[in-house]
Amino acid sequence: MTTPFKPRSSATLTSILMLAGAMTTAAHAQTTAVDALIDTLRTNAGQALSFNTRAADAYHLLRATGDAPLLADDPTLPPASRALNFLNQFGAAIGITAAGSELELQRISTDRAGGQHVHLNQVHARLPVFGARLVVHMSENGITGVSGVFVPELVGLATQASIAESAAEATALRAVAKIRPTSSLAVKSTQLMVYRAGLLDLHEGRNYLAYEVMVVSAAGDVRERVIVDAAAGGIINQINEIHTIKNREIYSPNQDIPPVITEGAINAPADVALTGDQNSDPASRIPRNPADNLYIFAGGTYDLYANLFGAEGYDFTEVAPEDQVQKSVYLINDACPNAYWNGDSTNYCPGFDADDVVSHEWSHAYTEYTHGLIYQYQSGALNESYSDIFGETYDLVNGLEGPLGVSLIEGEYFENGGSRWVLGEDLSETAAGLLLRDMWDPDNFTTNVPVLGFPVFNTGSPGSVISSPNYYCGSGDGGGVHTNSAVPNHAYAMLVDGKSFNGVDIPAIGMTRAAHIYFHAQTHYQTPTTNFAQHADALEQSCADLQGVPLTDVLGNPSPDVISEATCAAVAAAMLAVEMRQNPREKCGYEPLLQAEASTPALCSEDLVPIPDFSETWEAGAIPAGWTVTQNITGDTDLGITWEVVADLPGSHEGKAMFLENSAGGSCAPGGDISASFQLDSPVIEVSKDASHFAFSHLMQSEFAYDGGNLKFSLNGGDFEIVPAEAFRYNGYNTTMETGSGPIPDPAGLYSGGNTSPMAGEIAWSGSDEGESFSDWGISIVELDALGAGAGDTVAFRFEFGQDGCNGNLGWYVDQLSVGHCGIASNDEGRSDDLLPPASTRRAGGGLGGLMLLALLGLALLRRRKI
Repeated sequence: MTTPFKPRSSATLTSILMLAGAMTTAAHAQTTAVDALIDTLRTNAGQALSFNTRAADAYHLLRATGDAPLLADDPTLPPASRALNFLNQFGAAIGITAAGSELELQRISTDRAGGQHVHLNQVHARLPVFGARLVVHMSENGITGVSGVFVPELVGLATQASIAESAAEATALRAVAKIRPTSSLAVKSTQLMVYRAGLLDLHEGRNYLAYEVMVVSAAGDVRERVIVDAAAGGIINQINEIHTIKNREIYSPNQDIPPVITEGAINAPADVALTGDQNSDPASRIPRNPADNLYIFAGGTYDLYANLFGAEGYDFTEVAPEDQVQKSVYLINDACPNAYWNGDSTNYCPGFDADDVVSHEWSHAYTEYTHGLIYQYQSGALNESYSDIFGETYDLVNGLEGPLGVSLIEGEYFENGGSRWVLGEDLSETAAGLLLRDMWDPDNFTTNVPVLGFPVFNTGSPGSVISSPNYYCGSGDGGGVHTNSAVPNHAYAMLVDGKSFNGVDIPAIGMTRAAHIYFHAQTHYQTPTTNFAQHADALEQSCADLQGVPLTDVLGNPSPDVISEATCAAVAAAMLAVEMRQNPREKCGYEPLLQAEASTPALCSEDLVPIPDFSETWEAGAIPAGWTVTQNITGDTDLGITWEVVADLPGSHEGKAMFLENSAGGSCAPGGDISASFQLDSPVIEVSKDASHFAFSHLMQSEFAYDGGNLKFSLNGGDFEIVPAEAFRYNGYNTTMETGSGPIPDPAGLYSGGNTSPMAGEIAWSGSDEGESFSDWGISIVELDALGAGAGDTVAFRFEFGQDGCNGNLGWYVDQLSVGHCGIASNDEGRSDDLLPPASTRRAGGGLGGLMLLALLGLALLRRRKI
């Protein structure tokens, strides 16, 4: 029996149209008000104004480009007061309604020209907004600009968590335990915050109330920032924060014992003065012991920043330079091979005590206390790049060369046998073979140039965003932080020495000018979520700020180099050459887990209609006869989870669906291992025609790569096999599950890392929409002939979901299943009155959206059951 479709009443449609009209009027009024503010600012600035705002990354740049400021104000007022006064008057142009309650002071920086920059973090109902920071720029003449990220649309966002803080911490600890099962983990800090998905990977994400949980290890080699949805409990994001004055302490093998060298101690090696950008001293190639290297290179990095920029120490908060300690740890094979900054100390494995590596790691500390770039996607690539840039700058000006550098000639490029702009050329032979990267020519750093007989492996680094085939689009390595860093690296090297690339001529501006422009950008313009396009803006603004300003060189002496309009033209040329402002979103194709239902292609050609042989919609409210549910518990704890028919469906989906919960519990430890798989088997279905199909609507929202589900089939009573990826016409599997120790033969809780799901290593639907903790519904279509099923054969389907020993998200919903074929419409084919869709099948939009979808798929026929 079907329920006839009931169109909306005219009164309802009138209400909708009136609401839409009111919304349009309000939006128009808001746009008009913003235009009026911008017009006032343009008049104030003598028509020399630049205004750029982007919704995708919530970025705003509003700047006077001439001599007149945006607003002439009282320069005797405190900088923070000047900033808030300006934003209270003109903040609406970038979405601010009440600056005093939406922004909190983070720090104030002063540049070489005397300009001041007020850094303000966004808050919502006193909760921090992740990565959102505005900087108000000012001179003695007035406010000159505002730039940064301000997240909109927070009105109405919940501010009270639905899950307890302790539950979020438990989720975070379990998540980190999966990747570091042998580490002793603890929660360092937890805070409730607002998280805007998409700021880092550049997709248009949503706003969440979330917990930020920082998980660390006792050894200091784990520092994971886990973002947990405070409403649903799922993990939205997980960020590795291990970033792979002169008061130095050198430890070995860890900080549990007293340091082996301290500042000025009798056993401390003599410091080596910087020499400038010239050939190295051959005598410096005599090997030193690693502890001495760590001491000397940490001090040399301190000198580099102090001489060039007057930066006395890396901590730019209220910590006095004399109270800052440069702690370095020589690890003796602990967490090796690697070198990293962990927020407290720099840490080095054997063979990693090279000058540019040590300076690279200490530069991560300077980054943390200036722009605080988040270690993921483009902001993470910039984080790595800034360490490469200043690490290699130190390498080129310290007059030192390591033992491995004896085969290279300082001052020549790598393709000519030299090491200029090559990072890590002084590493041990094994480390160098793995980790060398070339800032000068990243795309062409190939295996044909051996170092001491060892081939240099191609790192696959990109020299540009779009034209380079090596730009990394995946989520591994924090979204390519060590790969895509090559783009800004390349720009810096070309600016220093000059080069033609991508059809653009970049004049050489020299090291002093380039270093000052980049440091000015990181200190006064860039924010935690700065991406490549914002980086280009920051560099060009910094260059403009520094025109005619006296600079110092790497020795701390006044430099004859002066930044001019020609310098800034070179910066703009470098940004153009490496395509810094081009968005890789289309190139990378960030996709949802399932393409939306509304985009599903028609099942049949225009002259044919879908004819059902079998369908199920679960509207009876119970599991129908012929369907079976089973489970395979491989852990030591059974939570009683099973497939069930539910009516409370996520998103705009209405009616009922089958559901399997992805439990957020478990501990991945004895007594709390919830590893299991759950099967939902269909009745045996007879296939009536060749070229038949199987279509179903579903929503997957699970812990990515550890939990997930797939579709299996049994042909003519045979064993169940996984439906292969090539059998899907639409919305096939999105990943392969992580492997690991696999299913546990006896429920003993023997978790040892990896994926303990019984479905480990299988292709599956897993996770959620990229960059989100939520997913949406989609329709998958399987071609039965790809399974070997034709007319007269029988087939049964199994929906199987597997989970590992702990953590989860929401689960798997399955609805509107249909096995059928395409044919000519006729009453005996079962079309007739079934063309009218039942009310419970109507989807998003309540009317036209759902009706259009049903027209595409013929899903009205799914209500006819054959059991």
